[in-house]
Order: sequence, then C-alpha cells, then structure tokens
Amino acid sequence: MRLEPRSGTFFSMPAFLLAVLAALTAATVNTAGFELRAHDLNGRWRAAEAAGVPAASLAEARRELAAAQARRAGPLPYAVVSGAAVSDPFTAAEASADAAYRTALAGARLRAADAQARLRDAAGPNDGGYAGRVVALARAVRPVDADALARRWNADAARLEGVRQLLSAQAGGLTGGMPADVVAASGTLSDLSTRAEQQGISTAAAGAALVHARLYLAEPYPAQLADRPGVVTELRTEVDSLQRRLDLRDRAEAFLARDGDLLKLAARYGAEADFRGRAEQARAGLDAARAAHDDTRLDAALADVQRLDDDLQAAAGGRLPTAGIPCQPDAPAQLIVVHLATQQLVAYDRGCPMLRTPVTTGRPALPTGRGTFHIYYKATRYHMISPWPLGDQFYYPPTWVSNAMEFIGNGTFLHSADWQPDDTYGPGSQFGPYASHGCVHVMDGPLQQLYDWAGIGATVVVED
Repeated sequence: MRLEPRSGTFFSMPAFLLAVLAALTAATVNTAGFELRAHDLNGRWRAAEAAGVPAASLAEARRELAAAQARRAGPLPYAVVSGAAVSDPFTAAEASADAAYRTALAGARLRAADAQARLRDAAGPNDGGYAGRVVALARAVRPVDADALARRWNADAARLEGVRQLLSAQAGGLTGGMPADVVAASGTLSDLSTRAEQQGISTAAAGAALVHARLYLAEPYPAQLADRPGVVTELRTEVDSLQRRLDLRDRAEAFLARDGDLLKLAARYGAEADFRGRAEQARAGLDAARAAHDDTRLDAALADVQRLDDDLQAAAGGRLPTAGIPCQPDAPAQLIVVHLATQQLVAYDRGCPMLRTPVTTGRPALPTGRGTFHIYYKATRYHMISPWPLGDQFYYPPTWVSNAMEFIGNGTFLHSADWQPDDTYGPGSQFGPYASHGCVHVMDGPLQQLYDWAGIGATVVVED
C-alpha cells in the first residue's frame, strides 16, 4: 500500500539542496566578517597613528590588507586555502602593524629615557622629581605619551641647564654639582668650629650658619640661584668672626706663653709693678671665660689680653706705661725729668705725662749732672768727639749719634746709642758696661718721639 502525504505535512529537501543553502549562508556570513575585520583593522591603525605611530610605519600593514582584499573570490572569501591548510588572510597585516607599534613605542620610550637622563644631569644632586618621572615613563603605554614626556623633560632640562650655568658662573664653579663658594665656605667654617669648640669658644652662630648651608645645599638649582647671596654672606660673616676670635685667642695664648720673658723685660726696665697684676688678672679672666663658654666674657678677656700684650710690646720697645704718674699742674709746658735712681725718663706735656722710657745715664766716675736745665741745641745727626785723649780710660772713638739734644753746656746730650742693646737700659744700667760719659742714652723709638716733640727751651730736670 502506498501512503499519501497528508495535507499540511512538511517534506524534507533533498540533501544537495540543503548543502547549497548552507554554503550560501556561510559565504554571506564569511563575507560580512571579512569586511568587519578589515574595517576594524583600519580603525585600529588610525588609532595607532593618533597614538604616535608614523603613517609610514603602517604602510606595509595597509599593503598586506589591500592584498588580502584583492584575493577575495568564491564562496570562502575570508580564508585562503593552501593545500590542505586554511590560513587567516589578515595575519601578515596585523603582524606588520603590531611590529610598527612596538617599534614606535620603543623609539618614543628611548627618546623619553634620553630626555630623562638629560634632565637628571641638569637637575644635579638634588633631583627630587626623578622617582616621579620613572613612574610617568612606566605609565606611558602610547608612543605619543612617551614623546610628550620627552618634549617636556627636554624643555625642563634646557631651563635647568641655563640656571646651573648661571649659578656656576656666580659661585666660581660647582663642586660635586654644588656651588663652589658655598661648599668651600661651609668646609672652612666647619673646620674653624671644630677648633673653636676645642678651645672653649662658643660656636652657636657658626652652627646655625652651617645648618642653613646644609638646607640650602639640599635645594634644587633655581632655589640655590635665588638664595645663594644670603647664604654666602652668612657663611663668610661667621668665618670672619670665628677666625678673628681664634686669631685673637691664639695671640692671647702666645702672649701667655711668653709673658714671663716680657714681664722680666718690664721688670728690667723698672715697670714690673705696672704689668704683673694685669697679667695674672688677664690669665684668670681668660680661663674663667673658657670654662663658662661665655662669648661676652671671652671677648672681654681677650680684649684685656690684647691690651696687655700691646702695652708689653710697647714696653719692650722702651715705651713704659704712664698710668699712675700724676700730672704736675705748675710744670712748664714741656718738661723732661730724668730719674737717676730708677734710670727712667718721664716727659710731661702741659703738666701731664706723655712718655716714659728707660734710659742709661753717666757712670759713677762721670755722672750725669743733677739740676734744672734747658735744651738749647738739637741735631738729627751729631758727631761725638772724645775730649779725653787716646789711651785715657775714658777715651772713645769718634761716634755718630742720632736725635741729639744738648741741655748742659759741658756737652751733655740726650742722644741715641746704637751700640747698646735694648735690654741693657733701665735700673742699674749706669753701673753697667754701656754707662755713658755723662750723657743720657735713650732707645731709638722713644727718642724719636721725644726729639719730634721737644723744642729749644724745653726744661730738663735731672734728679735722684
């Protein structure tokens, strides 16, 4: 029996018709996919150009895409059949584009890295932005971003190079990338501070200046350029101040080390009482100031030592202190008093002492005459001729003397004695080997002052 199909019943198509229909459907889908893929690649490459990939670098990828589009034919335009294998027609184009992107990104990163290195050099040791730049470069995933960093960093480097060059010119060069004058002054002040601390001198102001200098040396170049004058001035001021105090202290120590000899010389001239108490007081004041680390007291003690040193040096040259010698209200305007017992001369200007100096007067056999006299003759150079004949015990060869002032008519002068050592003047010298023949020997320095001051008619008193 043959069965008839019922009304409304679906009958299956033959197998070959189904195959054709499937192929046509697949071809349509495949063609659409090809076009979408090609469109997507072109969009990606335009985005790559916007991201900094040169158009020339993508030319090969575009040629590969054009070739793939030209090869489209038949029902399977999306794939290329080669023997038994089916390959993606876009592989070569995508690979070329990817390579171009990687090359562009690597080049941009290299340019940014070079700019970063230049900026780091230009910024010097205090490059506070280095870590941030490293992070920024790591985050630059597009060539355009890396190139933007390179441009900005090169501009910053150029600006800092100009600042650094100007700073170097003003500072006399750079030492370890830092202003040479600030580095040098800091080192000098640090050394002086160490010496000062060892000697009990306060270094508070110097310490503050060094702190300011350290903070300054941590600043970037633009701030260093702006702040340098003030820092240099502060450092140099403290260097000068501390050096002055150390020099004064060294001088004081040198004086205290030699005060024995100077005091002995002052005693030799009959002036020990003028200095012994002052020397002991100065030493005590200096020691107390050192122990207290008191700047004010130290300055005062050093000033006392300085004055004592100056006075002792003057005494060593024959100028003894006049403090303590009373004025003589009724004295002549110019009065010179020669004290035989102390072998000292005191000159009074309008009644008050202006010069005190050790002298050497006549030997016992030829003493300087006592009494009141007046200068009646002066000569800057005078030839002394012995009134005693050759062979006499008092004979002396013809001798030139300086700044001679005759005050007794028998040829008694105040005059120089170049043959007499300075340390032989003073008490007892009238009994020594350099005792005069009646004249008054005066050391050169005080004698010059006396000669310039005393006029004809000046009163000379010789007394015990």
